[in-house]
Amino acid sequence: KITKSMKDKITFRSRQAVLDEFGPGPHYVRLIFAFPSFPVNESILLELAPLDIMPHTIHTFLRMIKERMYAEGTFILSRDHIVVGGPVDLHNNENNQILEQRMIRQGYFPDGALLFMEYTPDYPHVQHSVGFNQAGGPVFYFNMKDNTELHAPHNGEGGGNKEGDPCFAKIVEGFDVAKRIAQLREGEGELETSVYIKDTQVVNIAA
Repeated sequence: KITKSMKDKITFRSRQAVLDEFGPGPHYVRLIFAFPSFPVNESILLELAPLDIMPHTIHTFLRMIKERMYAEGTFILSRDHIVVGGPVDLHNNENNQILEQRMIRQGYFPDGALLFMEYTPDYPHVQHSVGFNQAGGPVFYFNMKDNTELHAPHNGEGGGNKEGDPCFAKIVEGFDVAKRIAQLREGEGELETSVYIKDTQVVNIAA
């Protein structure tokens, strides 16, 4: 188990790395999608959480975005409360293996992208926020409704304690795009067809 001292070092170094490479923020990321049978790509703009409250998570996500680690990944699951996507492809095994190997080479698979779960109640899972899954990423999800209590720390089955999922961003443009992805579900929640993440960009927005 990671110690508090190790967490403090990771937090300090992550914050400094973001300041050096991306500045103090606010930080914005654009996700560009290709829908099946639709000629024009769509996009969603995310505003990331303030750097000081979760520097390790922000640094990890910004690095994956800049390195285009999500490119050619897909959205895979839609339920009433979340839409799930990441560097996975359930409809194309060859592409899925390419995505998996790329993540393994960079150290983001198989045991999560984060070194520890940097949950904070100061940035809760409200509607249209974005969180990492229970493994600590790189798979992420859009909260399609307020999931503050559901994704916060709580006692799990068998008496164990479940850490809260890190919530690290919010959608500020493209709410309709997230809704379109959610509406593609069938059966138990799998998407009937793949929505591809064609590109990812760290973007500068003038104050």
